[in-house]
Amino acid sequence: MTVFIIIGKGGREHALATILARMHKVYSFGGSDAIRQVAEPLDSDVLVNLENPLSDEARDALLSKPDAIIVFGPEQPMAAGWVDQIRLAAPAAQILGPNQYAAQLESSKWWAKDFMMRNAVPTGAAERIKKVEDFDRFALRFEPPYVIKADGLAAGKGVAILPDAAPARDFVEGIVSGDLFGTPQTALIEEYLEGPELSIFLLLDGTRAVQIGMARDYKRAYDGDEGPNTGGMGAFTPVPDISAEDQEAIDHTVLRPILHGLKSDGIFYRGFLYVGLMRTTRGFKVLEFNVRMGDPEAQAVLPVLGDRLPLLLEHAAAGRLVDLSSEPWMEESAFDDLSRVRADRAAVCVVLASQGYPEPSPSGLPLAGLDGISADMPRDTFLFHAGTKRVPNGWETNGGRVLNAVAIDDTVATARTHCYAAMERMNCSMLRYRTDIARRE
Repeated sequence: MTVFIIIGKGGREHALATILARMHKVYSFGGSDAIRQVAEPLDSDVLVNLENPLSDEARDALLSKPDAIIVFGPEQPMAAGWVDQIRLAAPAAQILGPNQYAAQLESSKWWAKDFMMRNAVPTGAAERIKKVEDFDRFALRFEPPYVIKADGLAAGKGVAILPDAAPARDFVEGIVSGDLFGTPQTALIEEYLEGPELSIFLLLDGTRAVQIGMARDYKRAYDGDEGPNTGGMGAFTPVPDISAEDQEAIDHTVLRPILHGLKSDGIFYRGFLYVGLMRTTRGFKVLEFNVRMGDPEAQAVLPVLGDRLPLLLEHAAAGRLVDLSSEPWMEESAFDDLSRVRADRAAVCVVLASQGYPEPSPSGLPLAGLDGISADMPRDTFLFHAGTKRVPNGWETNGGRVLNAVAIDDTVATARTHCYAAMERMNCSMLRYRTDIARRE
């Protein structure tokens, strides 16, 4: 039996803990009430802030299980240097998560863009904006709509696509002044790209990568891709419109340059890597990196992996993904350092959110009968908690995205049917969700 420590408290981490706990011992660190039902907490007497550097007490708690594999869920602790602090204290610790330097692939949009441009990774043109006046100069080089991004972490709210220069300039001013995200930071203006998006998930062991899934998510708040951007309202896997020829093109033109760039830049990378892509008329282009599994895509991809997940994590943590090459569920890619988990099942995830999300939403709303609903979920159907709190008489809301309903089946269409059928059994009066997730897939 392998021991895992899951860091984080959202729906992605609840999915990780739930699947791993079926066969292995799982501990929670900085977790939610729901995660603590399947994973014993390591931090009962330790104050944990996932966005700050690791305290000595918290570090010692994490290292109290020396044989455990430490799996990072959210990006903030990696950006804050937790991996570096753990390795300094325990060089032999088994960690799935990049160090602070490599975490800049997500924590700095400009650092990631510079990495891509230097290593011939296809991406849109971009310029860095250090002061508002830079926008006036750079805006002449880009046609509207204007894509503006905050350089640093912004809780999924740091990107705006604006039709005119005036609101784009205002958004830039909010970023560089610190009014929008709390502290002043630089911004990017990027080339606007059009086309369907997809997410690719890699697991790296320091020398080799395995593509563990591909998904498509839905960022807009309402049906028909209307309304404001959110952290994600649903997702499905696999992506039926990506052919074998498309996958080969992605391998050669996108993934190979990324892996080569990590090696040539001397970046040791062990953990999850999300590659956000867009299919344009000029081929696949990288929109962004995450140094973690996406959310809610992870809630679809991880159940499909099932009992293969712990094997993948064990071998990645040991730097031995190559040992899985002979498994019947693995397939080779077009080049040596990349292989894939065969996509043999499908899953659909639908997010149930507070009524006002993505705007600040009141917490403490009752979720009647949630324990009974979870216990009666049909086979291959899951209810992951993203923003809930345990109270004496049940559960209540504790965040904008509250629950993730997930179903897996042989096709995306049948998984979608099962997912929405399961949701009809729930009392969703306090929550809302999109009804068109994976509708035409």
